[in-house]
Formats: sequence, structure tokens, C-alpha cells
Amino acid sequence: MTAEAHAAPGLRPAEPAAPERAGARGSEGGVPRGLPRHRTRDRSRGVSRLPQRTVAIDRYLETIFCIAAEDEPVRPSRIAQWLGVKAPTVSIGLRRLRAGGWIRTELDRRVTLTAEGETAARAIVRRHRLAECWLTDLLGLDWASAHLEATRVSASLSDAVLARLDAALGEPRICPHGHAIPGRAAPYGQLVALADLRPGSAGAVRRISEIIEHESFELLRALAAAGVCTGVEVSVEPGGSAAEIILSVGARRHVIALAPATARMIWVEVVDPRANAAPDVPRARSGLARTSSAQGSETTALREARDIGVKGPLGSGAREPQGPPWDALGGSA
Repeated sequence: MTAEAHAAPGLRPAEPAAPERAGARGSEGGVPRGLPRHRTRDRSRGVSRLPQRTVAIDRYLETIFCIAAEDEPVRPSRIAQWLGVKAPTVSIGLRRLRAGGWIRTELDRRVTLTAEGETAARAIVRRHRLAECWLTDLLGLDWASAHLEATRVSASLSDAVLARLDAALGEPRICPHGHAIPGRAAPYGQLVALADLRPGSAGAVRRISEIIEHESFELLRALAAAGVCTGVEVSVEPGGSAAEIILSVGARRHVIALAPATARMIWVEVVDPRANAAPDVPRARSGLARTSSAQGSETTALREARDIGVKGPLGSGAREPQGPPWDALGGSA
């Protein structure tokens, strides 16, 4: 007689337990209980594996890198402003990046990249800036449109295509806005803010702040329309005031007026060695202060740059979005 025949009516004998999945949570060879699922350890090699990056993770890493490059304290509120999302969204995103090993947060809420985060961010920025060079040098886009389009297409470029593109461009050292390609030295010396030049002095435009590049598409396009671009010589003319700086631009000496906040975000290399930067410039009132206590002044300066910007016979373009929204890090983060 079988075991089923001896079983009590209505009861069935217990089925044999299924073998444990190799790698199941809490089982031998899998992730031990209590450890986060996103970061596992390869026992055979003794090394940690970071989670696979997503487009949103890349965007956060790039944002942190660029804000830090402007000598600003990188805090959640600034990241939220840069990405155009709400503070709770950034808090969730940063928590995931921190758990993944990409960032660290300090007691004063400053965010810094880990070694792994820095390496990843430099590769992301390099890809973006090479894409900008391709769009301006080979396809003929203006530097405002190039930034916008590079945000859209750079992530789709494979490493092989990027290497061919870099070679075809002659291995550029800077992007169209004057920022160094990560891993290469910029081909210019010491820079000063345009707002710090005395009247009568001249400088060659070398770099435009990431703040203009990222947050004011219309202003970036207006500067290009006025002839202000990397390599162009500008000189500060007499007759300016606390509200505006008078410039002559290029060989034709086209005269324009800039808001001090805008001039604070344009970096030049002094052409005439006798012309030094003006001393005791009131940074907190006329430009972007670079200290943690001047965050409010910086916001005011950026608003002033947008409101005043460039005065002159310029065309104006509508401000365009800087790419897709970055509301969340996605499920794979």
C-alpha cells in the first residue's frame, strides 16, 4: 500500500522541498542577509561591483562634476536648481548614488564624488564635450545649439565611435565653450573674469561659465550673436557704470553692453601685460561670489544676467530646455 493510502482523509503528504536557488538572498554563495542588493562582492576576486549606470545616474554625476568645477559648494538645493527638479526628488536620487558608492555627503550636506564617481563623471563630461566639438567644428552648429544637441546625442555614442570622432577632430583640448576636455590640459594660461578688467584693457575670451552654458540658453545665443566667443579679443571701454560694462568686440570693434553678472561668468586671458585685473571688485554685489555664504548673491547674479544680459542690436531666441527631465534615477539604479 502506498504512503498516500495511509494518509488521513483530506490530507496529502508533504512534497519534497525545492532545492535552494544558488545566489538566492540569504543562501550560501548569494548576497548575505543585511547587505544591500545593489552592491555585491565577487568572492572569487575579492572586489566590489558598482551597480550599472543609467542615463539619470550619469546626469547626476555630470551635474555634480560641473558645479564643483565652477568652485561652488555642491549641495542638494543647487543640484535641484541645476536639474530643474524638486528637492525631495534630489534627496532620493542622492540616496541611491550614495548607496551605490558614487558619492559621499558631508555633515554640512556638501556632496562630493568618490574615486569611482569622479572617474565616471570625467568620462561622461569628456563624451559631452567631444560631441560639442563635433557639432560645431564639423556640422557647423552654433555653440548654444551644440550644447543642447550634445546633451541629447552624446550618451548614444559608443566608445569606438567616440575614439574615431576624437581622432577626426584632431584630439581637441577644449570644447567650444573653452572648458578643458578631461584628461587634457587647456591651451591657455591664467584667466581672470571679464568683470575684473580695468577700462582700456583687453583680453582674449577663453572660457564661458558652465552656468551660462547650462542655465541660460538665450544668453549664450545672444553672446554668440554679439561676436563673443572663445578666441575673440574684447576690450573694456570707458564710460561704463555699476549697472553695465561697455565692451568692444573683435577686429571690427563692435560695441555692446554687458551686465556685470554676465561679465563675471566670462573668463579671459589678458592680452596687454600692462593691464592687470582691477582690484577690490565687489563680487557679492556685481558678480558671482564663490563662497558658500554667497549662494543668495549667486542666484541674484544669475537672475540679473538673464534680465539684462547683452544690450545691443542682437537677435533673441527663446530659451530652450536642456534635455529630458531628470525626475528620478530609474528602477535599475
